Amino acid sequence: MTESKRMCHADRVFVCVLAPGLPLQALRRTDPELAQVPLAVIGGAGTRACVTHVSRAARGAGVAVGMTPSQARSVAPGAVLRVVSERVIEAARQALIDVALGFSPCVAACGLDAVVLDARGLSGMHATHGALGSAIEAVSARVGLSVRVGIAAGPRLARMAARSGPGVTELVPGRETAMVGDLPIAILDPSPDLAAALDGLGIRTVAQFAALGPGLGVRLGPEAMDRHALARGLDRASLDPLPPGEAFVEAVDLDWTLDRVEPLAFLLSSSVERLVSRLGARRMVPSMLTLSLDLEPAGVHVVSVRPAAPTGEVRSLVGLLRRAIDATPPPTAVRGFSVSATGDLAIPAQGDLFGIPMPDPGTLGNLLGRLGALAGPEAVGAPVAGDGRARSGGELGPFAPRALPQVRPGLGGRPVALALRRFADLPAVRVRVLAGRPAAIDGAGLSGPVVHAAGPWYIDAAWWTDRPLAGACWDVEISGRGLYRLWHDMAQDRWFAEGGLD
Repeated sequence: MTESKRMCHADRVFVCVLAPGLPLQALRRTDPELAQVPLAVIGGAGTRACVTHVSRAARGAGVAVGMTPSQARSVAPGAVLRVVSERVIEAARQALIDVALGFSPCVAACGLDAVVLDARGLSGMHATHGALGSAIEAVSARVGLSVRVGIAAGPRLARMAARSGPGVTELVPGRETAMVGDLPIAILDPSPDLAAALDGLGIRTVAQFAALGPGLGVRLGPEAMDRHALARGLDRASLDPLPPGEAFVEAVDLDWTLDRVEPLAFLLSSSVERLVSRLGARRMVPSMLTLSLDLEPAGVHVVSVRPAAPTGEVRSLVGLLRRAIDATPPPTAVRGFSVSATGDLAIPAQGDLFGIPMPDPGTLGNLLGRLGALAGPEAVGAPVAGDGRARSGGELGPFAPRALPQVRPGLGGRPVALALRRFADLPAVRVRVLAGRPAAIDGAGLSGPVVHAAGPWYIDAAWWTDRPLAGACWDVEISGRGLYRLWHDMAQDRWFAEGGLD
């Protein structure tokens, strides 16, 4: 290979993330206890049912792919034979895609059990290709997948690297044939006809195939020429990127039924944790969860919850789902379920360098999530100013940190922002007025002279109803007490303490 070709290959960096035995891994994600037993996946139905995937322990016990269920049980009575549904496999596959999308926006599927991502431009985040591969392995483990990572100058070469062995394998440009030459021809994915033709010629390994002369295409056709170039380390393929998915679903199928909330909540916790990890790989957190319970013998029971703020705290999200189930319990026993999440960014908050410190968005979201799990999401939020009639009750809206001001005042005279803690029941007080301004307060534990007073701010609302509201607000500093807001009901000439200012 010439030096110019090597440089061209060096400019292309692709990473293949392979989850070997994906149906097996999909089952183990939903039931971690299966990791400790000999496990085999059964595919097909009736007389066509056979073993399609086996774990290492099951293979050691004598179970092989292609056996019928009765044959597998006869050679390994202790093996667990399970059928895995398409939705459980799809959830694992989407988790693999989410991992890849967390590292690059350009991701393509490469069969059922692998994805390939374009890794150009990631050198600023990961010092070496090995560090990038290790980071992908770590994120995959958090979503419940054990993966192999292959890195090469082409997408098909990267898949070959991933299939060549466990861990992270990098094919150095210019040395691909030397690094994979001892592997069997099957790693090139030849068609059955081409594989048979090469076998008839005595070609068993990648190195033997790469050593053949240029006249190969005349005898074996275009496919042989393409695979021959791949064996020599030439991969000109490009990616057909997947659109970023917005649906995040985890599914669990049960071999038994559940009629109590406690075991269901235990399984829900694992599913929600996997969803949070998948969203975390995409730099998102759940803003809404929908739980679909599969009923026995048929039917679906659906509940949805929306936390007070997007949060990744699993305990709070599971608590909200339990509240929803308690409020509307399923009519029959449950034989499976799926949980779908809508992803959103954590609370966006841009702090002001010289202003009031802003809370950490992730911590704030978790706090609001915990409050919502305790009191209900409808009881957590920010007060919304309405008409005057809302003064006795008030409404709540979604909580979000304030936006930065468009024009920042100078450092010398920055305004001070205070929070009003409004009293639930406005206590009546007696106010002595001098020159039209509050001079002293008596009652509600706030007795004392008024040091400073700001106001009045007049309110005239609900005048078209039979309960009009007319009055004024005053912000006052009471000596030895602090800052408070007073409400003067001018219709009845009565004064009330509306709240404290912090």
